[in-house]
Amino acid sequence: MSFGKKFNRMNYQNKEFWERSKESTDRKSLLYAQSVFRILSEGRSVIMQPDAPFAFSPEVQSQSFMFRTSGTTGKPKQRLHSLTGLEHACFRLRDFLKLNSPFLAISCLPIFHIGGWMQVMRSWTSGGSVIFMNYRDFESTKSSELFVNRYVSLVPTQLHVLLKSKIACENLRLCGGIFLGGSYCNEEIANNAREEGLPVFLCYGMTETAGMVCILNKEDFARGVNGVGKVMPGVLLKLDQSKRICIKCESLSGAENGVINTSDGWFSTSDIGDCTKDGYWRISHRIDRVINTGGEKVIPDLVEKIILSFPGVSGCLVSWRVDQKWGQRVISHICPKNVDIPELKKFLSTRLQPFEIPKEFILSDSLPGKI
Repeated sequence: MSFGKKFNRMNYQNKEFWERSKESTDRKSLLYAQSVFRILSEGRSVIMQPDAPFAFSPEVQSQSFMFRTSGTTGKPKQRLHSLTGLEHACFRLRDFLKLNSPFLAISCLPIFHIGGWMQVMRSWTSGGSVIFMNYRDFESTKSSELFVNRYVSLVPTQLHVLLKSKIACENLRLCGGIFLGGSYCNEEIANNAREEGLPVFLCYGMTETAGMVCILNKEDFARGVNGVGKVMPGVLLKLDQSKRICIKCESLSGAENGVINTSDGWFSTSDIGDCTKDGYWRISHRIDRVINTGGEKVIPDLVEKIILSFPGVSGCLVSWRVDQKWGQRVISHICPKNVDIPELKKFLSTRLQPFEIPKEFILSDSLPGKI
């Protein structure tokens, strides 16, 4: 039975489901989720806007979702997903986890992004429950019992912060799993998580696929395996001639009109990667992010990985600005704010070409388009 048919028989005010969310500290996200289901119950579709969900009626299909991509590589794009497609994404994760019981989730990511919303969907479709909270709530001893056997999605910057707290690590160890994705996880964060015995699953996915399509399971992570793991059930991955990763799965979205722009159902990503003989996938960089500065090609993903290997850096986003002399001027957003930039520049001078080193470093507590 498809999720759409089940939803038509379920009241969006499902009191039992929302009652189990009463421990939520992020009331805004809770109300947002309830508003989304109210719109769906009216047979309409939802544009997942940051401030509040907006109802619309697309020509393609009713009861669908319109998500924005992060826009870190250019202008944000809209991606349309059906209820059935999101359900397929939920089922493949349950199959991967071999989970026969209801999915218990903690939602800490922005709910209007695919990563945040899928925590709601996984709980709703399985008869489970979701708790909405700020990720810093893991540092509170009062909430420890809420974390037992629940799954949480985090980005590396969030995990970097929580690893500094003994209480947060104790609470994270209670979770069934920590889905870590959204950006590259540096070795410092990964090694610290291993030392703390955290149940981390490294993930690879995107808005177009309704979240993760590859996972490195927590056992492989604990023993130091690199990369994003193996393909999930029901997902096909291949490389084209330029080593772009191509994906086929039942949760694929396409462009604004909801149609995949390929004749054979494959979605060609901008990610360059490879796969080992044992079936473990690794991501190198995005081909659409190459910066041309004075005629030299700079690959931001590779520069970011070097910067992220510098002690104390938890997040990095390399981009560019228009420059009259060089055409494109390489800049880097870095968090946290206390990173020693002079020492970082010395570090980079021994590992990068001069044209690859950002000409400007912007310190902040969070990255553009990120948490």
